[in-house]
Amino acid sequence: MEGVIFDLDGTLANTALLHKKAWEIALNRIGEKPTFDITILLGRKTIDIAKILIGEDRADTLASLKTEIYNSLIKEEAKPTECAKELVNKLKDNGIKVAVVTSSKRISAEEVLRIIEISPHTLVTNDDVNMGKPHPEPVLKALNIMKVKPTNVIGIGDTAYDIIAYNSAGLNKSFLLRGDVPLNKELLSSFIYHEIDSLCDLMTTSRI
Repeated sequence: MEGVIFDLDGTLANTALLHKKAWEIALNRIGEKPTFDITILLGRKTIDIAKILIGEDRADTLASLKTEIYNSLIKEEAKPTECAKELVNKLKDNGIKVAVVTSSKRISAEEVLRIIEISPHTLVTNDDVNMGKPHPEPVLKALNIMKVKPTNVIGIGDTAYDIIAYNSAGLNKSFLLRGDVPLNKELLSSFIYHEIDSLCDLMTTSRI
């Protein structure tokens, strides 16, 4: 194994539901309410979620407001998930390249990583790609930066969008971390992955 690609929100950091909270606050501020559970969209690009929630005409405004609110929330509430720091450090100590591929904007992702004190070798964000997860573009971009073959890399995430992106990019193995985001297993019926309850489950390198 040459590399590991992690999702950020809900995988390395406890921030998945902070995104939901930020969306709900942002919608309320512009006089709107979600008509469905926003958690089913978590893991997708900010602008894509905004378009689904409010339409293309006001999507940019909503996305900007949500990002502002989210960046305020993480300063007080962002924390690493269990064993996140230990696993990343162990991988790096063993000479394995570590990337974070996230649907968050770069300014938000960098701040979360600073707060939780995790420093990947590579960071690919919402701002770096045209197509976000579940499209494999962000994963393929990370592989290119890392200069590794997908068959020598595993992916770890907490949403169906992560697993679909990892499978579509041809990664050797994908791990789904069961966490705060409800899982739509129907989306994953055609994909191969292994479920884990905690990143601590991967501290034994034989698992990965």
